[in-house]
Amino acid sequence: MMTETDFQSEYSHSWRWDSVRVAKLFVSLRPYRLSDATGWVDPVSKSAAALLSLNACRTLSILPFAKHNQRVFVACSNPEKVQDEPTLRELAMETHCSIVLCGTDLDDLVFAWRRLEEQPGTNAENRLGEILLQEGKLSGQELIDALEAQKETGSRVGAILTSGNSLTSWDVALAIAQQRKIPVVDLLHQPQLKTMLNAASLAQVWESVSDEFWHRHLVVPLGRDATTLTVAMVDPDDSEALTALTQQFQCKVRICAAGYRDVMSALAVKYSKEHEESSRLALVARRPDESASVRFSRGQIVTATVLLVLFAGGVAIRPLWTIAFVVIVLQLIYAANNVFRLWLMQRSAKQTTEYTVTKVDLAKIPPVSLPAYTVLVPVYKEAEVLPDLVEAIKNLQYPKDRLDVKLLLEEDDEETIQIAKASKLPNFIEMVIVPSSEPKTKPKACNYGLMRARGEYVVIFDAEDIPEPDQLLKAISVFRQNKDQTLACVQAKLSYYNAEQNILTRWFTAEYANWFELSLPALFSHDLPIPLGGTSNHFRADVLKEMGAWDPYNVAEDADLGIRMHKHGYRTAIVNSTTFEEANADFLNWIRQRSRWVKGYMQTWLVHMRRPVELHRALGVKGTAAFHMIVGGTPFTFLLNPLMWFMTVLWFIFKPHFMHQLYDNPIYYLSVINFMFGNFAFTYVNVVGTMQRQSWPLAKYALLSPIYWIFMSIASWKALYQLFVKPSYWEKTIHGLAKKDDKSITQILTVGSNS
Repeated sequence: MMTETDFQSEYSHSWRWDSVRVAKLFVSLRPYRLSDATGWVDPVSKSAAALLSLNACRTLSILPFAKHNQRVFVACSNPEKVQDEPTLRELAMETHCSIVLCGTDLDDLVFAWRRLEEQPGTNAENRLGEILLQEGKLSGQELIDALEAQKETGSRVGAILTSGNSLTSWDVALAIAQQRKIPVVDLLHQPQLKTMLNAASLAQVWESVSDEFWHRHLVVPLGRDATTLTVAMVDPDDSEALTALTQQFQCKVRICAAGYRDVMSALAVKYSKEHEESSRLALVARRPDESASVRFSRGQIVTATVLLVLFAGGVAIRPLWTIAFVVIVLQLIYAANNVFRLWLMQRSAKQTTEYTVTKVDLAKIPPVSLPAYTVLVPVYKEAEVLPDLVEAIKNLQYPKDRLDVKLLLEEDDEETIQIAKASKLPNFIEMVIVPSSEPKTKPKACNYGLMRARGEYVVIFDAEDIPEPDQLLKAISVFRQNKDQTLACVQAKLSYYNAEQNILTRWFTAEYANWFELSLPALFSHDLPIPLGGTSNHFRADVLKEMGAWDPYNVAEDADLGIRMHKHGYRTAIVNSTTFEEANADFLNWIRQRSRWVKGYMQTWLVHMRRPVELHRALGVKGTAAFHMIVGGTPFTFLLNPLMWFMTVLWFIFKPHFMHQLYDNPIYYLSVINFMFGNFAFTYVNVVGTMQRQSWPLAKYALLSPIYWIFMSIASWKALYQLFVKPSYWEKTIHGLAKKDDKSITQILTVGSNS
């Protein structure tokens, strides 16, 4: 502590009035008591401090604290570093004083800045940041960083500090309780929590307010009497929640501080059973005709029976004519599918078919305007990819206090749960344990997580996903560019980070390039229904909940939801951002994954064909045709391919007499055209897809796509078998087998797209 006498004795010699010197002196800026006085003395002179703006002081970590004998004394966390700063030279010129730089603790500077910016009538000791500093919970630099982030994003300091793992939510709850002079409640370690939450006095409170309200505002009711409702809150300044509760119950609201984990744990105890039932049955109850909980409708069974009877009768009476008719129909379907795929490719090559969001567009988004964003990550027996997953989420360019990340872990997956607990996850990543029940599917887990979501937008990432860091911001930009309230989903593109691992991964990547670079953008540009990809779908949360979210009985829940949204008047856009996944490098693992996808497409086609007239009215002629070509045509063609290949080989090698009769000239020529043109069309679009993505080395492998189709047919026949015996069985894909290029992964995590 330095007094005025110290200054005079230490600096009695003459200095030039425009000089900036470093003094060998360390000062304290904290208020102190004199032995003969009862009050506090602030060593910082307000008139001296006013010589520089607080913004300038914070930028340089300095503060003028005294002025004496043509000298201005400036406290600095690092005097040597700022000695040559132009700001101090200008201060010397303006005041006609020499500048004396003294060392001080950064924490002292922070305290002093906060005292100076206090409004009259408030107590600096009650500021949250100062309380946390006094308690030794964080350093001055951590508080400075949080305050700078607060200026940019408008977030609360406590939320910023917890999201960065500088503090726990319990640390902040204790500080808020001290600041506000309110009680603090520990719900995590409350032995009678379930009994307390289910008390008779709270029954009407729980019934009167939706679970969505409690989750969004992070509030838990604790008790109620005739005049008062007692609640635990993470944010006691949530005026919207307090006003709503006061108006709803016409009583005083008594607030207790609580940590985020405490509140979410209490709500999980209260709603776990209800949410588990809803995750399975919500869509079935709301829209039973749009759920795959039933394999075949009565009408579909009757129709299939009639067609089989007609076919059997035709074969019995006129076998050649009947089979020829069936062959013609199949060949026409093949031809239509070929033409449709080429048309999609042509439209994508001819015009812009996606939203192109640039860095300039992203710079126009004020961080303070960014809403809460929920990230759902279903993880089942994926312990080996958990570190990469956490790193990818941490690298998302989005305010971490606005991220609401739900790591969805199945109750019986003890290994992944234990590893996740030991991983010291960031505070913005919440572990959600999904109760074990059937069907055990990804969409059921996502439904369960959605009921705890607090974000205005929701995105799905798979466990092995590495999204480009700016993907969430790009999705926000697309939503804001569209004033049309019908835009409900933004689909990012998917590709693979291990494309070059083997021939199978190369084919897989070429197929994805065709799908995400050509097919989906073309569907978007012509306002046709889009079967979503299984990950990186960014939804408006309100629309997602309105639609009943995902069908837990459909193993291609993404494709189904895309069609369902389009039927109900909502649209999906494609954005120029990519999520990188792991391509299956193992054949049997690939068959498991692909058979599940194809089975889901079969389920989706059957579900939406229960009411074909309504489907046609909702989608229109073009939309209905696209639905049949994409959703129905994909499994249909791969199921029929082996039969067509067999007949082709039989014709060219053995030339049996009955095939001469069956393949009359018109049928023969149509078949030959389909064989030649179809192989060319599918190979060509795969090649163009790789070129569109500028994956030049993959183009030559795309020329071998017909071999890949053999694998597709194997998976499709397995899918058809499972459709009858295990329709909702989710066959697990094993991840963590990729040989990743560390350099490319680092670029994805840190750089993002080049747009």
